[in-house]
Amino acid sequence: MKIKGILFDKDGTLLKFGSIWIKVIDDVINQLLQVIGETGNFELKQKLGISIGLMNGEVDEKGILASGTSLDISSAFKEVLPIEVPSLHQWMSEQIFIKSRQWIEYVEPVCDLSPLFSIIRNKGIVIGIATADDYETTTLCLEYLGIQDDIQFLGTADLYEKKPSPQMVEIFCEKFGLKAEEVVIVGDTVVDLQTAKNSKAGFGIGVLSGVGTEKELQKLANFVIPTVQHLIDENDNFIFDKGAIPVMK
Repeated sequence: MKIKGILFDKDGTLLKFGSIWIKVIDDVINQLLQVIGETGNFELKQKLGISIGLMNGEVDEKGILASGTSLDISSAFKEVLPIEVPSLHQWMSEQIFIKSRQWIEYVEPVCDLSPLFSIIRNKGIVIGIATADDYETTTLCLEYLGIQDDIQFLGTADLYEKKPSPQMVEIFCEKFGLKAEEVVIVGDTVVDLQTAKNSKAGFGIGVLSGVGTEKELQKLANFVIPTVQHLIDENDNFIFDKGAIPVMK
C-alpha cells in the first residue's frame, strides 16, 4: 500500500519538548499559585507538577504533560488545589497561550524541518499534525518556525477528540480522500503510537527526540528512529520503503 499522508505529533516530535514547555508550565503554575493566594508555596507547587508528570525539571513519559491536553492538566490540578478556581480550564488555556507567546523564542525544531517537508511534499504526500495542544498555541509555534505553509492539516485537542482516539486520523483521511492504511503516524509517546493502532494506520513510527524511551516505544512502533530527519535515507527513500538504508543511531 502506497503511503499518501503523514501525521506528525508536534511537541517532542517536530519541536524540542523541553526547550519551551517546561518554562511555560512552570510560569503557569506560579501564576496559579498567585491567583489562589499561595505564592511561594513550594510544597503545593511540587504537588501540582507531580500531578501532571513533572518533577525536578524531568517529564514522565507516561504523564499528562507528555501527551495530555490543557483540559487534562486543569483536571489534574483541580485534584490538588486547596480551593476551587472558577473556569480553571479556560484560564489554563489562556495562560498557556500567553506564556507560550512570552517564551516563543525558545521554540526549537528537532532538526531543519523545511528540507524534510519539501522532500515529503515533492513525493505527493500530505503533511498533517495531530497534537494534544490547543489550536492557537500550535499555530503560534508553527508561524514562529515559518513552517505553517507546509502543514496541510492541523488536528488539535480543542477541535477534535484527543489522542489516542482515531478521530484526527479519520478526519485527515476524509479531508484528503485517504485510507487509514495509507497514513503514517509519527510521535514521541506511546499515546501517538496507540493512535496509529486504533486508527489502523499503515505505520506507527516512534522518535527519540521527545519524552518517550526506546523501550516503551518499541512495544507499539513499526520503527523507532532518533528524529524525524531519519524518516528518509540518503537516497530520499522512506524508512518503510523496500530497499531503504537502515537507520543508524
